[in-house]
Amino acid sequence: MLVKEWSEFLDKVRSFFKRRGYFEVDTSILQPYPNIDPHVEPFSIDTEGLADCPKRLWLRTSPENSMKKLLSKYQMDIFQIGKVFRKDPCGRLHRPEFTMLEWYKVGQDYKYLMKEIEEFLKYLGFSEDCEVIRLEHAFEEYAGVILSEDEEIFKNNLIAYGHPFSDQEDWETLFYRIYIEVERHLGHEKPTFITHFPSRIGAYAKVKDGYAERFELYIKGVEIANGWTEETSKSEIERRMKLYLQGRDLPVDEELIKAYENFPPCAGCSIGLERLFMVLMGLNSIDFICWDK
Repeated sequence: MLVKEWSEFLDKVRSFFKRRGYFEVDTSILQPYPNIDPHVEPFSIDTEGLADCPKRLWLRTSPENSMKKLLSKYQMDIFQIGKVFRKDPCGRLHRPEFTMLEWYKVGQDYKYLMKEIEEFLKYLGFSEDCEVIRLEHAFEEYAGVILSEDEEIFKNNLIAYGHPFSDQEDWETLFYRIYIEVERHLGHEKPTFITHFPSRIGAYAKVKDGYAERFELYIKGVEIANGWTEETSKSEIERRMKLYLQGRDLPVDEELIKAYENFPPCAGCSIGLERLFMVLMGLNSIDFICWDK
């Protein structure tokens, strides 16, 4: 375990954001409501029998919910470094527990965050400038597929370029299957931002001109960051949360929905710090930190 290097790395991350005027916050790991993230499953804890506790609590998959409640109340630039938990299998790039950096910049959009991340990477020791590629262009270049939000057109495009699929697979399943192949090619010469995501996978990003104002950052084929201009409409956020809940036995965080009654224009981003440290140090996996080893 690279104890000294990891400690110094965390100090540098924290220093970068404090020097830029962000306030560090520390929110609860155990939450009364789960994060409603597309394709991310939370761990729950049975607390029945504990006095004055809800019958069930959730380990956060990100600090997003709590930080957005703080944003609604204080409307200031904030960041957090902390443990998050997801029902992910263990592997080279995945663990059920990892360290997340998340921050929110009030009054700015995703383009501002991309510039800030480029400065952040250079501060940490990356020498290359970043490049920006539209998602649809990455699909054409690395998978030979023309991306379309129309499911029938997309499937016809897959057939034309020799990508087999079953009739039971929907647009989203097929999109991510191709995207996994595309990801392997990204960020090898220089850190690469992917932009212009289809609106149907916009998560909680603001949608403009048919595209989500969202980006993902890749370095050496590894997804490092996920950020976007935040949607601020309470009704739209509530609609998306309920959409992401379909077929899942999870409660809605009504406190978070209420926070959007006074939510500021802002942009937010999250980075898995073990992955960033891995590519910075030239390691092959995030196993440099192991439980009790």
